Amino acid sequence: MSAALLVKCPHCGNKFSPEESLEHDLRAQFEREFELKLHETTKLVAEKIRIQEGEKYQTQLKRVDEDRRAKANRLKQLEEKAFAVDERERLMKEREERSDLEMKKKLLDREKVIREHAEKTAMEKASLEVREREQKMARERETIDIVMKKKVMEETEKARDEERMKSAELQKKLDDQSRLINEMKRRTEQGSMQTQGEVQEVAIEEYLQRTFPRDIIDEISKGKKGGDCVHIVQDQYKNECGRILYESKRTRHFSNDWIAKIKDDMRLQQAGLGVIVTEALPDGMVRFAEIDGIWVCTFVEFKALSRLFRSNMCRIGEVLSAQENKGEKMNLIYSYVTSIEFKQKLEAAFESYRDMQEDLIKEKMLFTTQWSKREKKLMKAMENLASLYGDVRGIAGGAVQEISGLELAESNDEL
Repeated sequence: MSAALLVKCPHCGNKFSPEESLEHDLRAQFEREFELKLHETTKLVAEKIRIQEGEKYQTQLKRVDEDRRAKANRLKQLEEKAFAVDERERLMKEREERSDLEMKKKLLDREKVIREHAEKTAMEKASLEVREREQKMARERETIDIVMKKKVMEETEKARDEERMKSAELQKKLDDQSRLINEMKRRTEQGSMQTQGEVQEVAIEEYLQRTFPRDIIDEISKGKKGGDCVHIVQDQYKNECGRILYESKRTRHFSNDWIAKIKDDMRLQQAGLGVIVTEALPDGMVRFAEIDGIWVCTFVEFKALSRLFRSNMCRIGEVLSAQENKGEKMNLIYSYVTSIEFKQKLEAAFESYRDMQEDLIKEKMLFTTQWSKREKKLMKAMENLASLYGDVRGIAGGAVQEISGLELAESNDEL
């Protein structure tokens, strides 16, 4: 029974149907009237029987019996109508209960779907944030590892170079002492300085050979003019790009005469660049610099500068190589551009591009059609859901909890 068909008693608080109460009161009233009238009629008939006899008594009795049967039929009709009303109310109550159950089930299912979607979205967002945080931490760790490895490698390389130089110096000393012990006794200081210079020279040659295995490192024998070693830079085709002349010095004071000497050695060796590797820098100089066209640096700075000098030599060689036979190369390029082979390659590239473009257009049209179908289905589903929600809200009113998304959709539909 719906709430609109029930009435609450102000005294006892029980709910009842006004139609049932009215039917009960009418039935009781009809029965009382019928009994009262029957009693009065019976009493009147009894009096008239005593007064009248014969046909008049029989006629009156028959009329009373007919009235009684008519009232009994009317009472039966009223009972049938009351039963029909009760049956209709029972069917309406069952229909409303069934509708309420279906509506509650649909709302629970929708609430479950929305809750699952919200939980899934929250989990995906949290997972994405965790993954981004982990990636950021991994990048930071990689950066720190790279910096630490680079620092360790530099320190290791520096220590290795020092150990190598010390070992080479020791070996050189032992060799020289075993062969020239008498001469070393007479000129200890001069021999020590010469040994140190030879050790650094060997270290320079070993580093160049180890770092640039594709190039030629030409050692200049002792007693010959032309510096200590010549670095002949070559490209990947074994073409010579240029020459770098290195001069090793391990003295306590820098001499300006070294500049003039290495220039003469450069002309002798046909070198385009001269480098003096020395422990003692000129006065007022704290790091490598160019002095009168000659580069002066320490052994530590020599490693980085050697890579820079070689890179510049390679670039200069590429430019010079490109300038050679320029007219002949232009003729070759013109012949190739105007050849059938070049035309066929362009046609093949254009056909490939055209096929890719057609595939892209077809794929775009297919996706557009699918998106349009999905959009229409989604709009239809949303309209049905909003309509269902509006019907339920219209019937139950505030008993149904508000759903913000559907409230917005409902307000848009009203606009």
